[in-house]
Parts: sequence; C-alpha cells; structure tokens
Amino acid sequence: MLSHTRQQIHMGINYLFSPIPVINRHSLLRFQQNLVNQGIDFGTASLSEPELTVIRDRPNRLEIKIAALGQPPLAQFLVVSPQVGCDVAMFRRDVEAVLRAFESTWESPRRQVISCDATFRDLYETSAEHAFQEIWEVQLGQPAEALMVFGRPVLGGGLRFVMPPQQDDPEPVTIEVKIESYLRDTKKLIIETQFTWPSPSQPGMPFEPASRLRQVDDYVETQVTEFLMGGADARER
Repeated sequence: MLSHTRQQIHMGINYLFSPIPVINRHSLLRFQQNLVNQGIDFGTASLSEPELTVIRDRPNRLEIKIAALGQPPLAQFLVVSPQVGCDVAMFRRDVEAVLRAFESTWESPRRQVISCDATFRDLYETSAEHAFQEIWEVQLGQPAEALMVFGRPVLGGGLRFVMPPQQDDPEPVTIEVKIESYLRDTKKLIIETQFTWPSPSQPGMPFEPASRLRQVDDYVETQVTEFLMGGADARER
C-alpha cells in the first residue's frame, strides 16, 4: 500500500533566453556582489567561459548556472536545489532573489525567454517488499507471475506519461510524469514531474518563477498524488 508521505529531493527551474549576456570575470564579480545584496550568501563561484557557476551549501544547497549555448545562440539560466527535504517556499524565494541579482548584473530590455522548464523529484513510501509491486500489480493490475518471462528478477521499472498542451491552458505547457521504483531504496517510489513552457514570451517580459514553481507543486499535490493514492485504494477494494 502506498503511504501519503511525499519527501522532496530535487527542485529545479531552467530558462533558455536571448540575447546572450556577457560572461566574463568582471560580470561574475558583479553577479556575486548582487547575490550578496539579495541575501544569497554563496560558498563557491567558478568561471569557465562561456559559463559561470555559483554554489551555496547553507541553509539549503543551491546551484546556479548561467551559460552561453551553441547553435542557435541562446543563453541558459538554471537554479537547482538537489537535496533531501527541499522546501518549495524557500526555493521559490531563493530563485526570485537570484533572478533579481541576475537582472541587476545583466540589464537588457530586449531579453526574451524562449522556453522554461521546472522539475520536481519526490519520494513516496510503500508497504510493499519492492516498490515495483505498487506499479506493476496496483497501478497496472498485472500478476507478478507475468514478469517471469524475463527469466530473472526485475530490479526496477516504472511508468512515463507525456501530456501535450491543451487549448484551455492559460499558457501552453507540456507535462511529463515519471513513476519509478527507487533503486537506492526499493521500498520507495521516485516521482519526477516536469513542466515545459515552450512558447516564447514578448521581449522584456519577466521570468515569473514563483507562478511556474507553484503550478508544478500544485500538480504534484493534486493530480499526481490522486493517481498514486487511487491505485492504493484500488488494491484495498
């Protein structure tokens, strides 16, 4: 039986935009100062043109990357919190602060967001001997004996759902959900939920990370959890 115990282990938001900002030692120093001005006390910063990376370890790990990509010429802005026990509200505030520092460092009225994606990874406890039982027997309703055709034990597996944009979406978004047994602890399920907003914004429009992160979190709390718990309920009936 699936336990309603969501444990967040990864949150990230990634933007592709143009024009490409100037990335050099001077801009890195300005960005570092602007991060401090916004309350982001980082631990390390490195430059490998055309890419800079800033890492903060406390109070929660935060990884920031700004890079120039290849063809077509685009830039990337990425913020990730890759740790167990991530806090959505704190991550949202951190991303907004990092963006303010970014915009203070590289001002551009012509900036245009080409695409954005946000990814959450969560762990859920199960009472099964192996979390793959939840997927195979509960969600798919398949007998355990059917897996014997492979001739060896199944260490793990999962489901993947890709849902395209809909006409009634306030903003076009593709949603992808992966549900897999967690190989580091096979009594747990790992759920990855990713939203991708592919439509370009108008030049000068804001990044709007808070609303995007809130959309993903709400979807996990409602639709994804409902799907998982519905499978658990079906097993009890």
